[in-house]
Formats: sequence, C-alpha cells, structure tokens
Amino acid sequence: MKSNKEEKTNKTGTLYIVSTPIGNMDDITYRAVKVLKTTDLIVCEDPKIGARLLHRFNITQKMDILNEQNENTKTAELFDLLMHGTSIALISDDGTPILADPGLALVQTAIRNDIDIVVVPGPSSIITALVRSGFPINQFLFAGFLSRDKDERLAQLKRLSDEARTVVLLETPYRLMPVLEAASKIMPKRNAYIGCNLTMPYETHHYGTFSELYNKFKNLNFKGEFVICFEGMPIQLQLKNMVKLELKPKIKEKSPYKKQSQTRQYKGKKFSSEKKKKIFKGKTKKY
Repeated sequence: MKSNKEEKTNKTGTLYIVSTPIGNMDDITYRAVKVLKTTDLIVCEDPKIGARLLHRFNITQKMDILNEQNENTKTAELFDLLMHGTSIALISDDGTPILADPGLALVQTAIRNDIDIVVVPGPSSIITALVRSGFPINQFLFAGFLSRDKDERLAQLKRLSDEARTVVLLETPYRLMPVLEAASKIMPKRNAYIGCNLTMPYETHHYGTFSELYNKFKNLNFKGEFVICFEGMPIQLQLKNMVKLELKPKIKEKSPYKKQSQTRQYKGKKFSSEKKKKIFKGKTKKY
C-alpha cells in the first residue's frame, strides 16, 4: 500500500493562470489573492513588479521568473515541477497572462501532458479599452504589439486597414508615435481611440481620426502603457473596394492597348527575307 507521501508525489500539480490588476490594485479579485496565497510557487515576468504585488497583499509564497529571455529553459524546469506535484501560479506584470506576454509554451506543454490548468479571470486592458472606445465590440481583432521594424509595421497596418472588425493594438510610449505616424498615412480619416494608464486615477482617453491623434500626441509628454482601438473599414469603403475588384478583370479584358502593343512589336523586330515576303504578301492581299 502506497503512503500519502508517495500518492502526492505521483499526482501532478496544477497550473493556475492568474489575472492581476492593470494599474489599480483594488481591482484584484478575492479568488486571485486566495490562489496566490495557497499555491506552491508564483511565476512572474518582472521580479520587482511581482514582489510589489505580493507585498501589497501579504503573500509570502516562493517566486520564480519567466520572461522572453529564459522562456525555453524555464518552461522545461517548471514542467518538471508540475509533473512532481508542485502547484504553480503564472502571473504577468499586469492584466491577464499569455496575452502579449510569456507563458504560452508552458500552457501548451501542460495541455499536451494532461496537467490541470485553472484560469483565474480578472482585469484586462484589452476589454477595458474596447468597452470605453465606443466602437462595436460584438466582433473585434486583437493584433497585439506591431513589429519594431518600420517596413513590417507599415505592412501590418495596411493589412489591418482592410479589416471590417474593430481592431485593438497595444503600444509602449517610445513606439506610439511611429505607429500613429504610419496609421495617419495609411488611414488618416479612420476614427480611433487611445487609452493611457487605464484604471488609474490619472487615466486619459483620446478620440479622433488617426491624423488628428498624430498631431495631438506630437505636442504631448506621455508615459505609461497605451491601448489603441480603431473602427473597422466603413461599409461604404468596403463596397467601393468590392466594386473595384469586380471591375478590374473586365477592364483588362476590354483594354484596347493590348492589341496596339502587339502591333507595335513588329516595328522594332528584324525579320528574315522570307518572313518579310510573307508579311508583305499578307498586307497586299488585304488591300
């Protein structure tokens, strides 16, 4: 007969995915605090931010770090702990983990190995911004952070400009202006919303077209994290683009320039004497 200690060792641990406040500490849930106080290990992205949260709610559990730099090796370590019965709570710097944060590899590994996963929902800057934006949110597209590369970022925005649904982006202070500049060139008249430091007493909200917002933020000193929402392509523009696509092949078929370009080719070509005779005969017969 196995002892209780052996049974505990053979049972895998549980992976908790815990949402934390996005700014206002009062937004944490009772359930989140309870899980963080009873789990064996808390895994955070930034140790300073994680420690601040734990200190605020008198949580004394052990803490480990999972970030972009160590995700591959740390995922293997955490998986081994889970397989040996350790319960782990995954948190991000703010909001809901996995959304534009490290941790996806750990969740996928846990799923493949039938490890229990419990999501503890809570604050989300994405949902907060969408609700505040005033744009339709029955359907929306979350595009996360755009590329740091200028050309790739421009290509991403061009693709997103054709989207019919409301689009949500996340951005940092040092990349906000390049994004607004690119958006003001691609879709200058598209209505947008920018939320900064959401849920904090000093949160700010900005509305306007991309062109207006670009000019506005050029003269502002801003800090914090930004969520950008913009409306999908207006229905009139969608219909206009559809008509263009339908007419394009028909225009090509009826174009008179194709025949002209073919006849012009003879002028620059060198023909053998026999070919010249055939062409000459062909022309004399027509007249």
